[in-house]
Amino acid sequence: MGLDDRDYMRERYRKRQGLDDGKVRWGFGKAARDARAAKARDAKSLPLGSASWIDAKSRVEFTEPWFSTKNRGHDYQKGRYRPSPRFKAHPLQGWILGLSALLTLIPMYGAAKRSGWIPDLAAAQSFPESGSVTVATSLSTKRLTSWLEVQTSNANAVVQLIDPDTREHVLSIYVAGDDRVRVPVPRGTYQMRLIEGQKWHGPIRFFGPNTSYETVVKPMTFERTATHIIDLRRRPDGNLHTRLNVTRPEPLR
Repeated sequence: MGLDDRDYMRERYRKRQGLDDGKVRWGFGKAARDARAAKARDAKSLPLGSASWIDAKSRVEFTEPWFSTKNRGHDYQKGRYRPSPRFKAHPLQGWILGLSALLTLIPMYGAAKRSGWIPDLAAAQSFPESGSVTVATSLSTKRLTSWLEVQTSNANAVVQLIDPDTREHVLSIYVAGDDRVRVPVPRGTYQMRLIEGQKWHGPIRFFGPNTSYETVVKPMTFERTATHIIDLRRRPDGNLHTRLNVTRPEPLR
């Protein structure tokens, strides 16, 4: 191609680009295109789905892609494996917790009765003298060869010996609060019952609504000339195990 053809082609290109005849633009815009491409390469590009907010001072307030190869989108997150919890409640767990709470509340209920927390508006009577007893008419004094020593807490107590075979009353011992007595008892094996409280209402109502009524779990055997000692002051290491009775004690006639 000759010089005339070259000039012709340049002039035609300038006309197409809307350039003045006197303005020379070498490279047909190639340098400008290269500069723009380099500027685009140097600028920090944002991944697809990114968002940027720029304030009036050209400060980037936020730049965070909601979609990236790391989280792989919402559909992937829904199907992503998630390990199950290590601890799963057993269906019987509620029953076990309830039983544990009941076993804790029963001793507290007995302690509340012994302390006289339940309202009692009836008139009180004088509690019998410590060491006095009520015996069954069929009990022979010849059988009184053993001894029972009782230490009470701050509550008055009636300690009863019951025949385990006939369930009949044999002997009841009255012991005032914070006292200690030693009383002869008949030899043999008996079920022991403990009646405790503060406000005495007689041998029929005992301590009224605050009557604490328990049974010693294991039968107690009294051999000839043997002495048993029981301490009614509750403590964690005590070995006189009892269970709370839901019924009231039978009246003493």
